[in-house]
Amino acid sequence: MLDTVVYPAAAVAETVSERFVALRLDHKEPRVRELKIVWLPTVLILDRRGAEHYRSVNAVPPAEFLDILDLGESVARMREAGYDRSVALLEAALGRRPDGPLHPELLFWLGVARYFQGGRDDEARDRAWADLTARYPGSIWALRVPAAMVAD
Repeated sequence: MLDTVVYPAAAVAETVSERFVALRLDHKEPRVRELKIVWLPTVLILDRRGAEHYRSVNAVPPAEFLDILDLGESVARMREAGYDRSVALLEAALGRRPDGPLHPELLFWLGVARYFQGGRDDEARDRAWADLTARYPGSIWALRVPAAMVAD
């Protein structure tokens, strides 16, 4: 059974209704197994063809959920060469507050988006990744930056 999803935070509800098609699947729905959902709630960002571009497991506070929506849409936009929109979404998420738990991941993907936006612009990518490694050196996202890029 599919029905609409209701979000108690106004900003989240507005973002979802403006930019996404929200569906709720009953845990007994066969599609849950097809989508390889293990734990509920799981939020998937899919494209029009149903290809998954981002997955977030379990509930999070509204500010982080907005970051997840921007991040998920950004990754999906990159896969269709929507680099300007991707960069704008990531910058919006990073600008909502000075620091947040998803900032390392947002900075990682901002580097990727800027790289492609600039026609394989190493310097644009490296600026975002330098910020990532300086601000969040122990994060899993900083560890994904090649060591040669952060060596002194």
